[in-house]
Amino acid sequence: MDVYYNLNKAVSKWGDKLALWSSERKLRFTDLEQAVKAFAQALVQAGFQPGDRLVIWSWNDVAAAVAMLSAWCLKGIVVPLDAGTKASDVAGLIQHAEAKFLLTPPRKEETLAEIKSKVDKLKIFFLKDVFCAPSVSKLEFPSMDETAPAIILYTSGTTGTPKGVLLTYRHLDSPVMTIDYFQYVAPNDIFLGTVPFSHLGGIVGLLFLITFGTPLIVLERFIPKLFLKYIAQHKVTGFFVPPTILQTILLQKNLDPSVLKSVRWIASFGAPCPPALLKDLAEKFPWIDLVTGYGLSESAAPNVLMPPGLPLEKKLKPGILGKPAPWVKIKIVNDQGETLPTGEIGEILLKGWFIMAGYYKAPELTKEVIKDGWLYTGDLGYLDEEGFLYITGRKKETIIVGGLNVYANEVEFVIQEHPGVAEVAVVGVPDGIRGETVKAVIVPKPGYNLTAQEIINFCRRRLASYKLPKIVEFRDSLPRTSSGKIAKAQLRA
Repeated sequence: MDVYYNLNKAVSKWGDKLALWSSERKLRFTDLEQAVKAFAQALVQAGFQPGDRLVIWSWNDVAAAVAMLSAWCLKGIVVPLDAGTKASDVAGLIQHAEAKFLLTPPRKEETLAEIKSKVDKLKIFFLKDVFCAPSVSKLEFPSMDETAPAIILYTSGTTGTPKGVLLTYRHLDSPVMTIDYFQYVAPNDIFLGTVPFSHLGGIVGLLFLITFGTPLIVLERFIPKLFLKYIAQHKVTGFFVPPTILQTILLQKNLDPSVLKSVRWIASFGAPCPPALLKDLAEKFPWIDLVTGYGLSESAAPNVLMPPGLPLEKKLKPGILGKPAPWVKIKIVNDQGETLPTGEIGEILLKGWFIMAGYYKAPELTKEVIKDGWLYTGDLGYLDEEGFLYITGRKKETIIVGGLNVYANEVEFVIQEHPGVAEVAVVGVPDGIRGETVKAVIVPKPGYNLTAQEIINFCRRRLASYKLPKIVEFRDSLPRTSSGKIAKAQLRA
């Protein structure tokens, strides 16, 4: 994707139309163009060159969006980090990315001093600096090279070895093309950005903006009441969210379904969406097309989407994700790398031009996951006769009970059907006799006094005995990552 070209084209086509909005600032496309070019000039004056890295350590903000586009127009590399990342970890990631430039909200002086002490000659910009940039003079923007790196997404690595997914400018086309192929974007759509810019799901809104002219409503942080307010206020038509946020929406007291009357589609991503949750949503909001999909940061997601307009009974099949775009190759393999027939569970492999360039500065780690052009996703699933992809869980999260495989998602889907369960996460814990045993951590719905035995009895009528949870724990909430996924590693203790 040539971001500079797309931005100019968007301005010529939608000049006075709203482009970006937040509670503090709104920009039309013409305003956006001026802001992007002005901050690009400020970066150049500070020494920024093609291939340089701009680390954006911030919550979602219009200024962060502008800065990202400015760096891309200059053919730089954006390194987005979650706002809550510790300063010591930020310093380590800046060093790993070999970055010279940092954009951040105001921070305590000791916080910045800690970073400066570990990173030599770092140029720091604050969010407010983005709109205090010099007036635009003649600035030459470099020509496009689609093979050049555009972004480094750190999917882990705040402790231990960093794992930075390196995507090129060509990869920026992938999510846009997939969404466009399945025809989910329509004229006059308005997109709500619910996911942090530190994740690909958050960046997709910016790519929509400059490709389809879809205004982006920036949600700084997920707060349920604010989320619903923005949808009603701006007549939002679509958004990406993990299933946990969908569950949070349903649990809002006195929720008026008409608040979401403008929404045409909701795409659930990041984790399998329980059929019970989809059914509840369909009953509450029957006019909304509920979409599931699949992909990784390593594959410039999404790569698989549910075709629009499918009957609800198809969408409610446990673990169903959708169909791949035509340029996406998928196969299911066993532990020996042999392709499995339709319907058999194995590891999901993806292949195509959309696969990442590799893990930054980690060639050996890259070789572990990309073999003969195939990306070994670490996810388990299968394909049905119609070519739909299903997921059964993460390979590393498979629970081995007495030598038998238990897939966490299968148990979760069953427990989620209980009317008193708001959320559930299933993990394996060590067992001296069986090797592992199944543990379920449950958040009850308000007003329900659930017991462990009640949950076990509920599962017994639906699952084989070795799949039954032996440990049932109740909590007020589940730990989450910054993108809204459940942090299962914290539940195994």
